[in-house]
Amino acid sequence: MSATSARNTGTGGAAPRRPRALARACLAAAAAALLSPWRAAASPPRAAVQLEYRRAPGAERCPGEGLLREEMIRQLGYDPVEPAAALQARTLIFRGPGREMHATMDLHDADGAVTWSRHLVAYNDDCRELVMNMALSLRVALDPSLRVQPAPPPPPPPARPVEVAAELPARPAGPELRVGFTGAAVFGLLQDTSPGTVLHAALRYPSFSLGLEGLVQWPAGMSVDTGIVSTWLAAASAVPCSQVRYLFACAFVSLGVVTTATRGVALDETSTLWLATGPRAGVELPLSDWFAVQIYGDIVLRLSELRVESPTAVLWVPPSAGGLVGLRVDFGLVAGLGAPARRALLGWGPWARH
Repeated sequence: MSATSARNTGTGGAAPRRPRALARACLAAAAAALLSPWRAAASPPRAAVQLEYRRAPGAERCPGEGLLREEMIRQLGYDPVEPAAALQARTLIFRGPGREMHATMDLHDADGAVTWSRHLVAYNDDCRELVMNMALSLRVALDPSLRVQPAPPPPPPPARPVEVAAELPARPAGPELRVGFTGAAVFGLLQDTSPGTVLHAALRYPSFSLGLEGLVQWPAGMSVDTGIVSTWLAAASAVPCSQVRYLFACAFVSLGVVTTATRGVALDETSTLWLATGPRAGVELPLSDWFAVQIYGDIVLRLSELRVESPTAVLWVPPSAGGLVGLRVDFGLVAGLGAPARRALLGWGPWARH
């Protein structure tokens, strides 16, 4: 009974453990089946490359190809060197000036084109450090996970609002025609300070202008013993000007006639030729695209001889220089290189006429 009982007892004790072992095996197989795709996906692709390692004369004491290959295996975790690989790495170590050691590395694709290149330098004649750096550079070149991805292009800048200048019509190729009327105070030219009137016309360019003017200085009188002598001036002037924003500077040449009228006095001559020149400077205040105000001053240098004399005496001789201060109202008639175009270019609003 004891033997039978022992057998029965052993049989009876082992039967319950078989289902548990079978369940554990099934669970292990299921876990392996579930995890195997993740392990396969996590393993990075392996690179394969042919390796050509050369040492130029003067670099014979540098380590051989074995050190470079061992270091690449250590860093990559596998041996990337395969004699039949399509990618080829060509390396060269050579000595530079002094104690420098240089290394060049190129990667060639199957067509022989260079796809990657590096130049390394080690100082203090340290070839071992140079080979270690070569292995690190080759690892970065061969391992896709270590390559620096190019930065995405920056977004295009937002469109700027269209300025008012863009809405203006295209400017013609010619100059702008300007006309003006000036009220002036003239001094030092005739016997006394007197008002003057100037009519002005000019072809206006962006930085200069060419003008013609007509001046009439109202009569200026002086008393003599037996009567009154009055003189007035009429002249035409050519006026080229240079313009910088709202400032301008000019030169002028005037040609005209001085006429003298008397009452109770006998004179030798009543008309005399007038010739003068001088500089001008002023400021223009644009009030619109076609209307502006100018304030300017002239220094008038007389070139012709002028005197008022009777048969018995010289009554008056003017000074050789005088002046004029004028206030002009200027109008644009034909828009060529006019104010709208200059204002659009300079961006100074109403102050960008010149």
